[in-house]
Amino acid sequence: MKKLSIILSIAIILFLSIWYYQTNKITISVIVPVYNSEKYINRCLDSILKQKGNFEIVIVDDGSTDSTPQILKEYQKNNSNIKLITQKNEGVSSARNKGLKASTSKYITFVDSDDWLEPNAFKDSIKLIKKDSPDILLTGFYDVYDKEWVKNVRGEEDAKFAPDIKKYPTRSLDKLQMFSPFNAKDTYSDLYYSGTDIRGKFFLKSFIDKHNLSFTEGINCAEDIIFIFQAFLNNPLISVTTSPIYNYYNRIDSVSKSENIINWAQKSTQKMKEKQEYKSANRKTQMLIDDSFLFLTTLGITNILRHKPNLGEVKAPIMEAYNSFSKYNSTEKKSLRNLKKLHYLLFGNNANQPL
Repeated sequence: MKKLSIILSIAIILFLSIWYYQTNKITISVIVPVYNSEKYINRCLDSILKQKGNFEIVIVDDGSTDSTPQILKEYQKNNSNIKLITQKNEGVSSARNKGLKASTSKYITFVDSDDWLEPNAFKDSIKLIKKDSPDILLTGFYDVYDKEWVKNVRGEEDAKFAPDIKKYPTRSLDKLQMFSPFNAKDTYSDLYYSGTDIRGKFFLKSFIDKHNLSFTEGINCAEDIIFIFQAFLNNPLISVTTSPIYNYYNRIDSVSKSENIINWAQKSTQKMKEKQEYKSANRKTQMLIDDSFLFLTTLGITNILRHKPNLGEVKAPIMEAYNSFSKYNSTEKKSLRNLKKLHYLLFGNNANQPL
Protein backbone atom coordinates (compact mmCIF):
# COMPACT_ATOMS: atom_id res chain seq x y z
CA MET A 1 0.00 0.00 0.00
CA LYS A 2 2.81 2.36 0.95
CA LYS A 3 4.64 1.52 -2.28
CA LEU A 4 1.47 2.23 -4.29
CA SER A 5 1.08 5.62 -2.58
CA ILE A 6 4.67 6.55 -3.45
CA ILE A 7 4.18 5.54 -7.09
CA LEU A 8 0.92 7.49 -7.22
CA SER A 9 2.57 10.57 -5.68
CA ILE A 10 5.43 10.40 -8.20
CA ALA A 11 2.93 10.05 -11.05
CA ILE A 12 0.98 13.09 -9.84
CA ILE A 13 4.14 15.18 -9.48
CA LEU A 14 5.29 14.12 -12.93
CA PHE A 15 1.90 14.93 -14.44
CA LEU A 16 1.81 18.35 -12.77
CA SER A 17 5.37 19.08 -13.88
CA ILE A 18 4.56 18.22 -17.49
CA TRP A 19 1.31 20.22 -17.30
CA TYR A 20 3.12 23.24 -15.86
CA TYR A 21 5.85 23.02 -18.51
CA GLN A 22 3.37 22.74 -21.37
CA THR A 23 1.21 25.54 -19.96
CA ASN A 24 4.13 27.93 -19.49
CA LYS A 25 6.19 26.91 -22.50
CA ILE A 26 6.68 29.83 -24.86
CA THR A 27 5.99 28.75 -28.40
CA ILE A 28 6.25 31.10 -31.38
CA SER A 29 4.58 31.11 -34.79
CA VAL A 30 6.57 33.11 -37.35
CA ILE A 31 4.34 34.32 -40.17
CA VAL A 32 6.21 35.04 -43.42
CA PRO A 33 4.17 36.50 -46.31
CA VAL A 34 6.01 35.93 -49.58
CA TYR A 35 5.66 37.28 -53.11
CA ASN A 36 8.37 36.97 -55.79
CA SER A 37 11.14 36.93 -53.22
CA GLU A 38 13.69 34.68 -54.88
CA LYS A 39 16.47 37.22 -54.18
CA TYR A 40 15.86 37.41 -50.44
CA ILE A 41 13.92 34.42 -49.13
CA ASN A 42 16.93 32.20 -48.35
CA ARG A 43 18.45 34.81 -46.06
CA CYS A 44 15.09 35.37 -44.35
CA LEU A 45 14.28 31.71 -43.69
CA ASP A 46 17.83 30.75 -42.74
CA SER A 47 17.84 33.48 -40.08
CA ILE A 48 14.63 32.09 -38.58
CA LEU A 49 15.66 28.44 -38.71
CA LYS A 50 18.85 29.26 -36.76
CA GLN A 51 16.83 30.53 -33.78
CA LYS A 52 16.69 28.70 -30.45
CA GLY A 53 13.29 27.81 -28.98
CA ASN A 54 10.01 26.15 -29.84
CA PHE A 55 8.72 27.68 -33.04
CA GLU A 56 6.95 27.03 -36.30
CA ILE A 57 7.27 28.97 -39.54
CA VAL A 58 4.03 29.67 -41.38
CA ILE A 59 4.89 30.73 -44.93
CA VAL A 60 2.13 32.10 -47.15
CA ASP A 61 3.11 32.33 -50.82
CA ASP A 62 0.92 35.06 -52.29
CA GLY A 63 0.92 33.79 -55.89
CA SER A 64 4.64 34.15 -56.69
CA THR A 65 5.54 33.85 -60.39
CA ASP A 66 9.34 33.59 -60.10
CA SER A 67 11.33 30.70 -58.62
CA THR A 68 10.09 31.38 -55.08
CA PRO A 69 7.60 28.44 -54.97
CA GLN A 70 10.33 25.92 -55.78
CA ILE A 71 12.63 27.39 -53.13
CA LEU A 72 9.86 27.22 -50.52
CA LYS A 73 9.04 23.58 -51.32
CA GLU A 74 12.68 22.65 -50.71
CA TYR A 75 12.65 24.37 -47.33
CA GLN A 76 9.40 22.65 -46.37
CA LYS A 77 10.76 19.24 -47.42
CA ASN A 78 13.84 19.67 -45.24
CA ASN A 79 12.22 21.29 -42.17
CA SER A 80 9.32 19.70 -40.33
CA ASN A 81 8.42 22.94 -38.51
CA ILE A 82 7.54 24.76 -41.74
CA LYS A 83 3.92 25.11 -42.86
CA LEU A 84 3.55 26.23 -46.47
CA ILE A 85 0.32 27.81 -47.67
CA THR A 86 -0.19 28.94 -51.26
CA GLN A 87 -2.84 31.29 -52.60
CA LYS A 88 -3.49 33.39 -55.68
CA ASN A 89 -2.13 36.93 -55.49
CA GLU A 90 -4.41 38.67 -52.98
CA GLY A 91 -1.96 41.01 -51.21
CA VAL A 92 0.12 40.99 -48.06
CA SER A 93 -2.86 41.52 -45.72
CA SER A 94 -4.61 38.45 -47.04
CA ALA A 95 -1.38 36.44 -46.73
CA ARG A 96 -0.86 37.52 -43.11
CA ASN A 97 -4.48 36.74 -42.24
CA LYS A 98 -4.10 33.24 -43.68
CA GLY A 99 -0.96 32.87 -41.57
CA LEU A 100 -2.81 33.96 -38.43
CA LYS A 101 -5.49 31.34 -38.97
CA ALA A 102 -2.91 28.59 -39.48
CA SER A 103 -0.75 29.53 -36.48
CA THR A 104 -0.91 27.32 -33.38
CA SER A 105 1.66 28.87 -31.01
CA LYS A 106 1.26 30.97 -27.88
CA TYR A 107 2.90 34.03 -29.47
CA ILE A 108 2.85 35.34 -33.03
CA THR A 109 5.52 37.36 -34.81
CA PHE A 110 5.90 38.49 -38.41
CA VAL A 111 8.96 38.59 -40.66
CA ASP A 112 8.78 40.00 -44.19
CA SER A 113 10.51 37.94 -46.85
CA ASP A 114 13.21 40.54 -47.57
CA ASP A 115 14.04 41.06 -43.87
CA TRP A 116 15.90 38.80 -41.45
CA LEU A 117 16.46 38.18 -37.74
CA GLU A 118 19.49 38.55 -35.51
CA PRO A 119 20.95 35.23 -34.22
CA ASN A 120 19.50 35.45 -30.67
CA ALA A 121 16.19 37.09 -31.57
CA PHE A 122 13.96 34.45 -30.01
CA LYS A 123 16.22 33.65 -27.08
CA ASP A 124 16.35 37.29 -25.94
CA SER A 125 12.66 37.91 -26.57
CA ILE A 126 11.49 34.79 -24.75
CA LYS A 127 13.33 35.95 -21.62
CA LEU A 128 11.21 39.09 -21.52
CA ILE A 129 8.03 37.24 -22.39
CA LYS A 130 8.57 34.85 -19.48
CA LYS A 131 9.29 37.79 -17.17
CA ASP A 132 6.33 40.00 -18.06
CA SER A 133 3.76 37.77 -19.85
CA PRO A 134 2.79 40.70 -22.08
CA ASP A 135 0.05 40.91 -24.68
CA ILE A 136 2.61 42.59 -26.96
CA LEU A 137 6.40 42.70 -26.80
CA LEU A 138 8.09 45.53 -28.71
CA THR A 139 11.74 45.13 -29.64
CA GLY A 140 14.37 47.24 -31.36
CA PHE A 141 15.44 46.82 -34.96
CA TYR A 142 18.13 47.76 -37.45
CA ASP A 143 17.51 49.86 -40.55
CA VAL A 144 19.56 48.46 -43.42
CA TYR A 145 19.78 50.56 -46.57
CA ASP A 146 20.17 49.57 -50.21
CA LYS A 147 23.28 51.42 -51.23
CA GLU A 148 25.07 52.10 -47.97
CA TRP A 149 24.28 48.80 -46.24
CA VAL A 150 24.55 50.66 -42.95
CA LYS A 151 22.85 49.38 -39.82
CA ASN A 152 21.11 52.18 -37.95
CA VAL A 153 19.74 51.34 -34.53
CA ARG A 154 16.57 53.07 -33.40
CA GLY A 155 16.51 54.41 -29.88
CA GLU A 156 19.39 52.42 -28.42
CA GLU A 157 21.30 55.40 -26.98
CA ASP A 158 18.20 57.07 -25.54
CA ALA A 159 17.18 53.79 -23.95
CA LYS A 160 20.23 53.85 -21.68
CA PHE A 161 18.72 56.80 -19.84
CA ALA A 162 15.09 55.66 -19.83
CA PRO A 163 13.66 54.62 -16.45
CA ASP A 164 12.16 51.16 -16.11
CA ILE A 165 8.61 52.51 -16.23
CA LYS A 166 9.34 53.62 -19.79
CA LYS A 167 10.90 50.28 -20.70
CA TYR A 168 8.14 48.17 -19.15
CA PRO A 169 4.90 50.17 -19.39
CA THR A 170 1.59 49.16 -17.90
CA ARG A 171 -1.88 49.49 -19.33
CA SER A 172 -2.23 52.91 -17.72
CA LEU A 173 0.33 54.69 -19.91
CA ASP A 174 -0.60 56.76 -22.96
CA LYS A 175 0.67 54.20 -25.47
CA LEU A 176 -0.44 56.06 -28.56
CA GLN A 177 1.70 59.03 -27.57
CA MET A 178 4.61 57.00 -26.25
CA PHE A 179 4.91 54.44 -29.00
CA SER A 180 4.20 56.48 -32.06
CA PRO A 181 7.55 57.87 -33.24
CA PHE A 182 5.88 60.95 -34.69
CA ASN A 183 3.65 61.83 -31.75
CA ALA A 184 5.64 61.44 -28.55
CA LYS A 185 6.92 64.79 -27.37
CA ASP A 186 9.14 64.06 -24.38
CA THR A 187 12.80 63.04 -24.22
CA TYR A 188 11.83 59.53 -25.32
CA SER A 189 10.22 60.76 -28.54
CA ASP A 190 11.94 58.36 -30.93
CA LEU A 191 12.88 55.70 -28.40
CA TYR A 192 10.39 53.15 -29.65
CA TYR A 193 10.29 54.00 -33.34
CA SER A 194 9.04 50.52 -34.17
CA GLY A 195 5.76 51.21 -32.43
CA THR A 196 3.59 51.76 -35.50
CA ASP A 197 4.37 48.70 -37.62
CA ILE A 198 4.70 45.00 -36.98
CA ARG A 199 8.43 44.45 -37.40
CA GLY A 200 10.12 42.97 -34.35
CA LYS A 201 6.91 42.49 -32.36
CA PHE A 202 5.47 39.47 -30.57
CA PHE A 203 1.71 39.20 -30.00
CA LEU A 204 -0.07 36.91 -27.58
CA LYS A 205 -2.30 34.85 -29.86
CA SER A 206 -5.14 34.74 -27.35
CA PHE A 207 -5.10 38.58 -27.31
CA ILE A 208 -5.38 38.65 -31.12
CA ASP A 209 -8.20 36.10 -31.05
CA LYS A 210 -10.06 37.80 -28.19
CA HIS A 211 -10.23 41.12 -30.05
CA ASN A 212 -10.67 39.64 -33.54
CA LEU A 213 -7.62 41.44 -34.86
CA SER A 214 -6.77 41.00 -38.52
CA PHE A 215 -5.10 42.90 -41.33
CA THR A 216 -7.26 45.16 -43.48
CA GLU A 217 -7.41 43.76 -46.99
CA GLY A 218 -7.70 45.80 -50.17
CA ILE A 219 -4.91 48.29 -49.37
CA ASN A 220 -1.21 48.09 -50.22
CA CYS A 221 0.23 50.43 -47.64
CA ALA A 222 0.03 50.94 -43.85
CA GLU A 223 -2.06 47.82 -43.30
CA ASP A 224 0.25 46.95 -40.43
CA ILE A 225 -0.15 50.40 -38.88
CA ILE A 226 -3.91 49.88 -38.77
CA PHE A 227 -3.36 46.50 -37.11
CA ILE A 228 -1.02 48.00 -34.50
CA PHE A 229 -3.32 50.88 -33.59
CA GLN A 230 -6.28 48.53 -33.29
CA ALA A 231 -4.18 46.41 -30.94
CA PHE A 232 -3.12 49.44 -28.87
CA LEU A 233 -6.72 50.65 -28.62
CA ASN A 234 -7.69 47.32 -27.02
CA ASN A 235 -5.58 48.20 -23.98
CA PRO A 236 -2.80 45.57 -24.12
CA LEU A 237 -0.13 44.98 -21.53
CA ILE A 238 3.11 45.89 -23.32
CA SER A 239 6.73 45.07 -22.59
CA VAL A 240 9.58 46.80 -24.35
CA THR A 241 13.20 46.12 -25.11
CA THR A 242 15.34 48.27 -27.37
CA SER A 243 17.68 45.36 -28.12
CA PRO A 244 17.66 45.15 -31.93
CA ILE A 245 16.60 41.69 -33.04
CA TYR A 246 15.17 42.48 -36.49
CA ASN A 247 16.83 43.71 -39.70
CA TYR A 248 14.53 45.90 -41.77
CA TYR A 249 15.68 46.14 -45.37
CA ASN A 250 14.92 49.59 -46.82
CA ARG A 251 14.63 48.64 -50.47
CA ILE A 252 14.66 51.37 -53.06
CA ASP A 253 11.74 49.67 -54.87
CA SER A 254 9.49 49.22 -51.84
CA VAL A 255 5.91 50.54 -51.81
CA SER A 256 6.80 53.15 -49.18
CA LYS A 257 9.30 54.70 -51.62
CA SER A 258 6.70 55.01 -54.38
CA GLU A 259 4.84 58.16 -55.43
CA ASN A 260 1.63 56.11 -55.17
CA ILE A 261 1.94 56.34 -51.41
CA ILE A 262 -0.08 59.60 -51.50
CA ASN A 263 -3.20 57.80 -52.74
CA TRP A 264 -2.54 54.76 -50.53
CA ALA A 265 -2.16 57.07 -47.54
CA GLN A 266 -5.63 58.49 -48.16
CA LYS A 267 -7.17 54.99 -48.44
CA SER A 268 -5.36 53.68 -45.36
CA THR A 269 -6.37 56.69 -43.26
CA GLN A 270 -10.01 56.20 -44.23
CA LYS A 271 -9.83 52.48 -43.41
CA MET A 272 -8.47 53.31 -39.95
CA LYS A 273 -11.29 55.77 -39.32
CA GLU A 274 -13.84 53.09 -40.18
CA LYS A 275 -12.59 50.82 -37.38
CA GLN A 276 -14.76 50.63 -34.29
CA GLU A 277 -11.70 51.12 -32.07
CA TYR A 278 -11.07 54.50 -33.73
CA LYS A 279 -14.71 55.57 -33.53
CA SER A 280 -14.78 54.74 -29.81
CA ALA A 281 -11.53 56.57 -29.03
CA ASN A 282 -11.41 60.01 -27.40
CA ARG A 283 -10.59 63.19 -29.30
CA LYS A 284 -6.89 63.26 -28.34
CA THR A 285 -6.35 59.65 -29.36
CA GLN A 286 -8.05 60.22 -32.72
CA MET A 287 -5.89 63.30 -33.24
CA LEU A 288 -2.69 61.35 -32.54
CA ILE A 289 -3.73 58.61 -34.93
CA ASP A 290 -4.61 61.15 -37.62
CA ASP A 291 -1.19 62.75 -37.27
CA SER A 292 0.58 59.41 -37.36
CA PHE A 293 -1.08 58.47 -40.65
CA LEU A 294 -0.16 61.89 -42.03
CA PHE A 295 3.45 60.70 -42.05
CA LEU A 296 2.61 58.65 -45.15
CA THR A 297 1.61 61.83 -46.95
CA THR A 298 4.79 63.69 -45.98
CA LEU A 299 6.85 60.70 -47.08
CA GLY A 300 5.08 60.71 -50.44
CA ILE A 301 5.73 64.43 -50.89
CA THR A 302 9.41 63.93 -50.16
CA ASN A 303 9.59 61.12 -52.71
CA ILE A 304 7.89 63.21 -55.39
CA LEU A 305 9.94 66.38 -54.86
CA ARG A 306 13.10 64.29 -55.08
CA HIS A 307 12.30 63.62 -58.74
CA LYS A 308 9.95 66.43 -59.81
CA PRO A 309 9.80 70.22 -59.30
CA ASN A 310 6.17 70.22 -58.10
CA LEU A 311 3.44 68.00 -56.71
CA GLY A 312 1.26 68.08 -59.82
CA GLU A 313 -1.98 66.11 -59.74
CA VAL A 314 -1.48 64.78 -56.21
CA LYS A 315 -1.69 68.30 -54.76
CA ALA A 316 -5.48 67.94 -54.34
CA PRO A 317 -5.44 64.84 -52.06
CA ILE A 318 -2.53 66.35 -50.14
CA MET A 319 -4.50 69.53 -49.44
CA GLU A 320 -7.52 67.41 -48.52
CA ALA A 321 -5.38 65.59 -45.94
CA TYR A 322 -4.04 68.91 -44.62
CA ASN A 323 -7.47 70.53 -44.37
CA SER A 324 -8.89 67.52 -42.50
CA PHE A 325 -7.09 68.88 -39.43
CA SER A 326 -9.16 72.08 -39.41
CA LYS A 327 -11.38 70.47 -36.75
CA TYR A 328 -8.51 70.76 -34.26
CA ASN A 329 -7.70 74.09 -32.59
CA SER A 330 -4.34 75.89 -32.87
CA THR A 331 -3.06 74.61 -29.53
CA GLU A 332 -3.82 71.02 -30.48
CA LYS A 333 -2.26 71.37 -33.92
CA LYS A 334 1.00 72.70 -32.50
CA SER A 335 1.54 69.35 -30.78
CA LEU A 336 1.37 67.40 -34.04
CA ARG A 337 4.77 66.75 -35.57
CA ASN A 338 3.62 65.46 -38.95
CA LEU A 339 1.09 68.22 -39.45
CA LYS A 340 3.81 70.79 -38.79
CA LYS A 341 6.09 69.01 -41.26
CA LEU A 342 3.35 68.94 -43.90
CA HIS A 343 2.67 72.62 -43.31
CA TYR A 344 6.33 73.40 -43.95
CA LEU A 345 6.46 71.24 -47.10
CA LEU A 346 3.41 73.03 -48.50
CA PHE A 347 4.00 76.62 -47.38
CA GLY A 348 7.56 76.91 -46.12
CA ASN A 349 7.92 79.68 -43.54
CA ASN A 350 5.11 81.79 -45.03
CA ALA A 351 3.69 83.78 -42.12
CA ASN A 352 0.43 84.27 -44.05
CA GLN A 353 -0.29 80.56 -43.73
CA PRO A 354 -0.74 79.90 -40.00
CA LEU A 355 -0.85 76.31 -38.85
